[in-house]
Amino acid sequence: MSFNNEIHYIAFRAAFVLTLDCMLREALDHPNAVASGSGFLDVYPLLLGTAPQIQLECLLRTWDHLQTSETPLTQFDHIVTNAAYEALAKLGELTTRSTLSSVGKGPRLLATACDHWLTSKVRALQLTLDEKTSNELVRLEDKLDDHNPESITFSRTGTPGPSEELLTIIGRWRASADVVLGSKGLLTEEENDLLRVFFKEQSGLLR
Repeated sequence: MSFNNEIHYIAFRAAFVLTLDCMLREALDHPNAVASGSGFLDVYPLLLGTAPQIQLECLLRTWDHLQTSETPLTQFDHIVTNAAYEALAKLGELTTRSTLSSVGKGPRLLATACDHWLTSKVRALQLTLDEKTSNELVRLEDKLDDHNPESITFSRTGTPGPSEELLTIIGRWRASADVVLGSKGLLTEEENDLLRVFFKEQSGLLR
């Protein structure tokens, strides 16, 4: 696995750990999460407060797409992936070694250490993004940084664009069981078991 691919994998692991923590603590009405908010997509003000189970669905849906699709990344995938990088950078800066250790305990053996240097490695990787991808992210983030959903422009082609797709998740509560409980390659079997038990007890969160 190349360095870039490994950091990419670790970033999705970090987004999962962050969002799982928020989801569990919200269910327990716990006041102290690893970071304030409800998951990794909170990096975008427009998506602040999106239900953590929906954020988890977005993360795993994009992860599965990246593992199985030969088509270029969609704008939605770029948004989710960039938020995952930000989650890893945040964890590298703010959290304890035990949290970073959880990130590293995924199904893959890692050559990259999960330590405080991860933040610098993420920033270096972000600087290597090709110009087209970088420009696209800047343009999308400018839209998503606006707190007013009415400022988002909509596609005139009849095909939902990334802005519309993201806006649809804000008010959703029930996540897709197929996506949340069927992802492969990112989570350990123990983590998958944890999700199955959690959503069995919180049955109103899945559809």
